[in-house]
Amino acid sequence: MPEQYKTIYMSRHFKLHRAFYVVLFSVVLMCYFCKVSPEPTTLAYYLIAILLCAVMDEYLLWRKFNVPKKFFSVRAFLAILFLSGGTLFGPPHPMEFIPFLIYDILIIYEDMILNDIFDDFGIFIRRVLYLFLVMVSMALCFRNILSGVWILLEILIGAVIVGVCYIMFHSFLEGIRMYEKKATDTHFKYINLEEERNKLLKYQDRVEQVNSEINFQKLNLVKANRELESKNEEVRSLIEMMKGFSSTFDVEENAKHMMENIMELKSPTAVGLYIREKVFLNNDPYCAVITGNETYRDAMERDFFTIYDMTQRRKNPDPLVLCDNGDFLTGILSDTSVVNAVAIPAYVNEDYYGVMVVMSGAYDFFQAGYSFYESALVDFTSSVQSTKLYLQMKDMAVKDGLTGVYNRAYFNEIFPSICAKCIVDGRSLSMALLDIDKFKSINDTYGHLAGDEVIRMVAAVDRKYADMYHGYAVRYGGEEFLLILPGYSVDEFRKILQKVHDDIVNTVVRYEKEEIHVNSSIGMSNYPEIATEIVDVLDQSDRAMYFSKENGRGMIVIFGREEEALSQVEGNRPDIRIVKDTSDIKDVQESTQEFPDDTQKKTKLA
Repeated sequence: MPEQYKTIYMSRHFKLHRAFYVVLFSVVLMCYFCKVSPEPTTLAYYLIAILLCAVMDEYLLWRKFNVPKKFFSVRAFLAILFLSGGTLFGPPHPMEFIPFLIYDILIIYEDMILNDIFDDFGIFIRRVLYLFLVMVSMALCFRNILSGVWILLEILIGAVIVGVCYIMFHSFLEGIRMYEKKATDTHFKYINLEEERNKLLKYQDRVEQVNSEINFQKLNLVKANRELESKNEEVRSLIEMMKGFSSTFDVEENAKHMMENIMELKSPTAVGLYIREKVFLNNDPYCAVITGNETYRDAMERDFFTIYDMTQRRKNPDPLVLCDNGDFLTGILSDTSVVNAVAIPAYVNEDYYGVMVVMSGAYDFFQAGYSFYESALVDFTSSVQSTKLYLQMKDMAVKDGLTGVYNRAYFNEIFPSICAKCIVDGRSLSMALLDIDKFKSINDTYGHLAGDEVIRMVAAVDRKYADMYHGYAVRYGGEEFLLILPGYSVDEFRKILQKVHDDIVNTVVRYEKEEIHVNSSIGMSNYPEIATEIVDVLDQSDRAMYFSKENGRGMIVIFGREEEALSQVEGNRPDIRIVKDTSDIKDVQESTQEFPDDTQKKTKLA
C-alpha cells in the first residue's frame, strides 16, 4: 500500500480505535460493577492491557506510522496476547469476550493491510499463527467447557474468524492491486501527459517568445514607420523650401518661407532668425520671429545678438542647447516659460553669419534630434549664397565699377519707371547734374589715378545724399553725376545741393603726397515747379549745369533762375557775362575723358 494512503487510512482508522478502547474500558468496568466479573485482579489486568494497546496505537500515530513493518506484526501478536492473557485469572464473561474478539479481528486485519503481505507463503504463515492465537485465546476463555464437541466448535469458530479476516484482506488486497494497476497506468499516462505537457509548455514558451519578438518587431516597425513618415514629411518640407528658395532671390522672403515651413511641420512655440549686417548686401542686421506669444518674441529679439555672439565665439557648428526640458544651460531666455530651446548656427566656410533659434513649451520636443532644423538652415544658407552672388552680379551690371553708384545704362532703364511712379503718386521729381570743374587739368597735373580718386570722392558724396534722402546717385558721364530725389520741392532740393557742394569743396583728396582741392558745377530742375513735362528735367538740369560751367564754375544753377546764381557772385565777378535766355546757348564740342556710356559729351557755351 502506498505510504501516503496508509498514513491517511490509519490516521482515520485510529480514531475508531480510541472509541473502541473507550468501549472496552466501559465494558470491563461495567462487568466489574455489575458483579459479572467480580475479580479485581482480572479488572486491573484488562485495564492495563487495554491501556498498553492504546499506548502502542498513540505511538504509531505520533510517529505517523513511520516505523518498521515488523512493529505492526509485533503489535498484533502482543495485543492478542494481552487481551487473551486475562483468561488466566478466570474465564471472561461473554460481554467481555465478544468486544475482545472483535478487537482481535480488527488487529489481524490491520496487520495484513499495513504489512503488505502479498506472497502466498507469507499469507499462509500468518494464517497459521493468527489461527493458533485465536484458538488459544478461545481455549483459555472456554477452558471450563472444553470437551467433546465444544473443541470442534472452538476450532470452527476460530477458523471462521480467521477466514473472515482473510476474506476481508483479500478483498481489500484485490482492490489495492486494481488501484495500483490503475495507479501505475495512470502514472505512466501521467508521465506521458507530463512529457507532452512539458513539450507543450516549451512550445508555449517558444510561441510566447516568438510572439514577444513579433510584438517587439511590430513596435519597432511601427516606430520605424512613424520615423519614416516623419522623415518623409521633413524631406517634403525641405523640398518645398528649396522650391521656394529657387523661385526668388529675396532673402527676407526666403527666411520667412523657411520659418513658416518649420512652424507648420514641427509646431514649435516660436522660431526666429538673426543675420548680421552685410551678408546679402544688407546694411543693417536682419531679425525676424514667428510666434503667437509676444513674450517669446520680445525675449528672442532682445537676446538675439547675445545668442549669435555666443555661437560665433564657440566656433562649433553643432546646435547650442539653451534650455533642455526646463533646465536653462546658458541662462538665456530664463525669464520665459520656455521648456526647450536650441540655437542653430548659420555659417559658410567657418564664417558664422547668423543663428536660428527654435523654442517650445513642450517637454522632449527635440527628442528626434536637430537634423531637420540644421538641414533647413543649410538649404537657406545655399539660397543666401545664391542670392548674394545674384545680387553681386546684378550690382555689377547696374553700378559703375569705379564708384559703386548706378551707371548710365541702368539709369536709362529705370528713369521712365521713376517718372511714371512720381506721376501716379502725385509727387514732385528733383534732379541735379553735377560736373567736376577742371577735371582735365587734374588728370594732366596729377595723373589719371589721382583723377580716379577725385571721381570716387565726388561719387561717395553723391551716394551719401542719395541714401540719406532716399534717392538715386548715378554716374552719368566721365566726371558727371546725377542726383535724383523724388518728393522734394525746388527750395528743399536747393538746400540739399548746397550741402552736397559744400562737402565736395571742403573734402581734400590726398593722392601720394599731393592734396587736391575739388570744385563742381551743379545744374538742377524740378517737376512740376520748373518743367511742365517730367521727362524734361534731365535736359533742363543739363542746360543749367553748362550755364554754371560757362559762367565761372562752382555754382548751383536752377534752370530758369540763372540770374539768381549770377547775382550771388556779380559783385566779385565783373568779367562774367549774364545770360538771361539759355535758349541762345549753342552746342560746341569739347574733348573729354572716355566713358563707356558716353564717348563724347556736349558742352554748352554762350
